[in-house]
Amino acid sequence: MSDLLEVRLENFEGPLDLLIHLIYKNEMNIYDISISVIADQFINTIKQMEEMDIEVASDFIQMASYLVYLKSKMLLPQNKFDDDEMDVEEEKFLFTQRLIEYSFYKDVAEILREKEAKASKCLTREDTIYLEREFEPGGDAYTIAKLFFDLLKRDEKKTITLEKKSLDINTIIEKIKNFVFEKREVFWNEITKRCADRKEVAVSFLAVLELIKLKVIIAIQESNFSNFMVKVKNG
Repeated sequence: MSDLLEVRLENFEGPLDLLIHLIYKNEMNIYDISISVIADQFINTIKQMEEMDIEVASDFIQMASYLVYLKSKMLLPQNKFDDDEMDVEEEKFLFTQRLIEYSFYKDVAEILREKEAKASKCLTREDTIYLEREFEPGGDAYTIAKLFFDLLKRDEKKTITLEKKSLDINTIIEKIKNFVFEKREVFWNEITKRCADRKEVAVSFLAVLELIKLKVIIAIQESNFSNFMVKVKNG
């Protein structure tokens, strides 16, 4: 039986979750994936599910259709498309960034769940962190920031008045950009060590994502949940 038949769609929270599974299953670098390979495997998985009379959610079908479109666009000469259409490399970049962000969100959510599990075993209840809801993958960048901020709020002791600190995302972006350009390449934990508190860690995470989108830096992660490195693009 094909390995693909071992996949069960109900085990995945959505099409991006299945794509991440296939990427790591094929030991691909998420920052340099083969659209052709991953598209073929995704579509074959969906087809086999349909052949087995397993109901496939519409969002998986939509993703399969988009992957067919993107693969064909990469194979055909660029003059076959309208001038006002998005460049194929730009479209691939945006799609890859979507996967990267989703992967980061999953990693952060997993870390938070592990911390919650460890904290729940502690005897001191005031320091225990509880999550009211599961993290929702696929949300925008501010969703993860809100999750961090909620944790900060729950972790504060009521008897202590903390001075409010306003963090400007543009200032943090510039700060991280200067740090990376100075070192040429740094690990994520080196960035967090320079943060004053967890709120700044959350904003720094958003800043790194923004710098990746702007193609100022690139991120490299050796394995799922491992510490990732950021470095100057073309540096």
